[in-house]
Amino acid sequence: MTDIFEFRKLLHANPELSNQEIKTSGLIIKELKSIGVTKIFHGFSGYSILAEIDSNEVGPMILFRCELDALPIVEENNFAHRSINEGIAHLCGHDGHVATMLRFAQKLMANPFKKGKILLFFQSAEEIGLGAKEAINSGIFDAYAIDFVFAYHNIPGFELGKILSKKGLFTPCVESCRIDLKGQNSHASEPHKGINPALALAEIIQLFDTYNQPDKVSDDFFIATPIHIEMGERAYGISAGQASIGYTFRAWDMAYFENIKSTLIKQVNNIADSYKLTMTINWLETFKANVNDQTAYKIIKNATKKQHFAFLELEKPFEFGEDFGLFTTQFKGAMFGIGSGENHAALHTKNYDFPDELIEIGSDVFIGIVAELSN
Repeated sequence: MTDIFEFRKLLHANPELSNQEIKTSGLIIKELKSIGVTKIFHGFSGYSILAEIDSNEVGPMILFRCELDALPIVEENNFAHRSINEGIAHLCGHDGHVATMLRFAQKLMANPFKKGKILLFFQSAEEIGLGAKEAINSGIFDAYAIDFVFAYHNIPGFELGKILSKKGLFTPCVESCRIDLKGQNSHASEPHKGINPALALAEIIQLFDTYNQPDKVSDDFFIATPIHIEMGERAYGISAGQASIGYTFRAWDMAYFENIKSTLIKQVNNIADSYKLTMTINWLETFKANVNDQTAYKIIKNATKKQHFAFLELEKPFEFGEDFGLFTTQFKGAMFGIGSGENHAALHTKNYDFPDELIEIGSDVFIGIVAELSN
């Protein structure tokens, strides 16, 4: 097998966007084969890969998941392994998560576990909230009686190597939308002869702001985040006749979010009607809330302590969306974080890079989870 740290840097230098991870997938399959993994499935969902390692003894079926995709962001790092694909970069650490999974596979093959079967799922299209849904809907997991599912994410802002988890809610439900407003262009000197969406946009922005409840300890936590606005053309003689606005919404409780969503749709429709605009809403990038099963959480905690890693039981959930949430609606499972360093660059920022120290830590925690369930 290629040196795992060099492999991580190779992935970092060659990032691919969601559902375009063809080279990434090929490299992973090659590495799995090089360490002796023979049951490898792909082509069932984007460029996702499912690898199977069997102890050949009856026991638990455990799935571990990592992500393949990078982000459409220009990287500002200057190290040798910076992205060679302009405008695309691994600024969330999925390159490191893949490397962790491969290191885990290497350890499993070198020291076989006693009973059960391990599934290693390398997921395409996590960043856009489609990968988990597409894989589950493909039926690839129907042949397996999965007992538990596990995943981790690196978390900047926390002590390097510290394991972070909690019972119950770990990440919120998140969904985005694009609202398109269509009116009528007119000469800029005669805006009254057209239908300009500017005032409707202003009302929509103000409306969404009234729903913000950023208190993380509150059950009615809700954040409406403006993402983009487009209106008209850069032609100063023309009064705009069309606009679009994008938002991302997040809440702890899915039922609460659905109630707000239904109300928002009605209110936006009313605003559009009042300005005689045609309105359409497209909902995008849906992330289910990630709810940690109590037993799975205890398995992570016990494994961490036996591996002698520092463990922090979180008081509050994280606020980012995570596609793994769909797995925890289908199977018993849990997610944990590993601290990337208290002063480490934040996720999705232009100078982020995955800390290689987490590869051994993450793979050891995975090994500990297997030991908890299969020994």
